[in-house]
Amino acid sequence: MSAVTAELHTDSHEKRVLDLAESVYRHPALNNAFYDLWRSTELPAPKVEIVARNFFAQVAPTVNRLALVFLRMSPDDLVARSETVENLNDEMGNGDPKKVHTVLLKNFFSVLLSRIQGHEVEFDDIDPTVLPATQRVVDEGAKLFGHENVKVGCGALLAQEWHAYAQLVYLYEGSRNYMRHFALEEFHEHCEFFYLHIGAAEKEHKLHAVSSSAALCKTEEDLEALEFGFTSYLDLLADFWQELAVAAAPGSEA
Repeated sequence: MSAVTAELHTDSHEKRVLDLAESVYRHPALNNAFYDLWRSTELPAPKVEIVARNFFAQVAPTVNRLALVFLRMSPDDLVARSETVENLNDEMGNGDPKKVHTVLLKNFFSVLLSRIQGHEVEFDDIDPTVLPATQRVVDEGAKLFGHENVKVGCGALLAQEWHAYAQLVYLYEGSRNYMRHFALEEFHEHCEFFYLHIGAAEKEHKLHAVSSSAALCKTEEDLEALEFGFTSYLDLLADFWQELAVAAAPGSEA
């Protein structure tokens, strides 16, 4: 039993939502060639740029996705709405613009690329072109999160949050391949994006995603809609990681 599982109540709907959430660990969204590649070796700078621009593009709309789900929630869905707002607040740095999660991620990639290339690199100056699967995550993901049936959106949110924690653990572990470019304490100083999520934020978001979904699901049809959103978004993420694995592989052209 995971720490997250132990903290949740287990009424019938919440148990089914939790079982669905935990199926992420058996899905290609978390079992893929990219994670194996990223954790196993130090990639050359052009490949790290590909990873940086595509990963950032994939996660940058997180706040918008949360807002789309929130707008579909009924004013009476107090648990789901309040937990979604707390998630939004976390992503927005709790009101501090310098701590907004996308800002921290840009800073990390700027420093990492600067060290690898031996000169200063600003994230906003690298080629912004993204892979087709990355664009599909952005475009099709927005449709799922903003679906007229809020249970579909909550399913996509459940997938996002349960995928995110393991995703960030794997990405952090792979980032350690580049520690030789930094002084020891300096490397950890620049990993704030990862530590915020691994230490607290994503664990809390996982809990909220389950309790919010369970609170909204009253019928079998609701649970089916939730599963549709969950699976559809995970499939988009799996395609994203597979395409990124090919593009980032040494010797490939992208």
